[in-house]
Amino acid sequence: MTTKPFEFEKSLGELEEITAWFESSDVDLDAGLAKFERGMELAGELKTHLTTIENRVEKIRQRFSAPAAGPAATPTDTTTAPEPADDQGDQTGLFGA
Repeated sequence: MTTKPFEFEKSLGELEEITAWFESSDVDLDAGLAKFERGMELAGELKTHLTTIENRVEKIRQRFSAPAAGPAATPTDTTTAPEPADDQGDQTGLFGA
């Protein structure tokens, strides 16, 4: 048994038609319930299809992205030496003077 490929544009168009029907002023309650159910089915199918496509795109991106250079870098020692005392002693070597 072969499965028919999902027709995204057709399903989206049908959902848009249902939405337009609800926006009209002549809405029959029983027909509305059936259309609402169909709309929910379409919305679920569209969401599932979009999720599948997003997952495929992410896998393709991962496959073609550059591999990391070596193991994950570890942070270097960020401890700093204590500040020198604030003495105003000999500063003749500052700025090449």
